[in-house]
Amino acid sequence: MTSNVAHILGRQIPSSALRPPAADELAQWGGPRVVRGKRVLDLGCGDGRLAFGVAPYAREVVGLDPDAELIKNATAKASQQGLRNVRFLAGAGQDLPLGDGAFDVVILSWTL
Repeated sequence: MTSNVAHILGRQIPSSALRPPAADELAQWGGPRVVRGKRVLDLGCGDGRLAFGVAPYAREVVGLDPDAELIKNATAKASQQGLRNVRFLAGAGQDLPLGDGAFDVVILSWTL
C-alpha cells in the first residue's frame, strides 16, 4: 500500500507545495540583505521556488537542477512573470557548468 500524497490525490503535485514559502526561509537566513544586489546560485533549485523568492532582491539568480523537466517549467514561469534577472540551467552541483567566482552567494534548500 502506498501513502504517497500524489497517489492519494490522484495527480502529481509540485514539491514546492510541500515546502515553506521562500520569504520564510529567507527570513530565517537573515532576510533580503543576504542576497540584495548579489549574484545568487540556487543549487538544486527544483521548480524555482527559492530562486523566484530571492529574485526581487538579487542582481542575478541562476537556478541549477539535474531535472531537465523542472528546469523547463521554471524557465517558462520566469518568462511568464517577466523576470529578467533569473535563469535556469540543467546540471549537477558536482559538475557546475559555471566559472569559479561567478556567484556571491550559493543557496540551497531541501536538496539532497
